[in-house]
Amino acid sequence: MTSEVFDRPGHERVAVDVDDPAELEYWVTELGVGEEEIRSAVEAVGPQAVAVREYLASHVTAPRSSLI
Repeated sequence: MTSEVFDRPGHERVAVDVDDPAELEYWVTELGVGEEEIRSAVEAVGPQAVAVREYLASHVTAPRSSLI
């Protein structure tokens, strides 16, 4: 799926695709963590965005408001 699809109003991203560079860049910015942290989270809990956010919120040492 291309990133343009996600630019439409009302479209919510529900999965983290670490194999798509544009998607990975989006999640790095959205979650305020590095690529490796996102890759580790997806490996641990799967690609569902909610699960990735929860994983990062409990595993990132400094609290990030965008994770909650």
